[in-house]
Amino acid sequence: MSQEDIVRRAMLALLLCLFASACLGGATSDRLTFRAGGFSIEPLEGFQVLAMTLPVSDAFAPNVNVQIQPYPGTLDDYVALSKQQSREHGLDIVREAQNGESGYVIEYKGSMAGRDMHWHAKAELRQNKVYLATATALEGQWPSVSDKLKACVDSLQVAQ
Repeated sequence: MSQEDIVRRAMLALLLCLFASACLGGATSDRLTFRAGGFSIEPLEGFQVLAMTLPVSDAFAPNVNVQIQPYPGTLDDYVALSKQQSREHGLDIVREAQNGESGYVIEYKGSMAGRDMHWHAKAELRQNKVYLATATALEGQWPSVSDKLKACVDSLQVAQ
């Protein structure tokens, strides 16, 4: 399987996960600790590490998902592939920027499953993996939830 096929499948999985209502699992054996919530939990092993949602409105819960994806390429390769896949899915890039030597931030919007959506994502490449945090909301929800969602996504830190 080619590198492009791996990333294409990962991006498709991400898009499908945006509409999922359950967290699909974790990627480490370390406990996840949520001090603000007053609990910790042992994560499941799997593709998606974390899914968080805000309250539902307009039959959709604005959310932030964190995934760890295998990716053996460079940041430039990842950026080019992300742009190509955005075009293939008819999504419009609102803004994008490289974030340090290993990071990429992108905001995009478009129609999916008949709904106008808005996303903000931060990717960090480390040791042949992409750590990807993605915020998702309906376009109509975006003005009221974007500050909170973007702050969450932008807070992603990956251990060196």
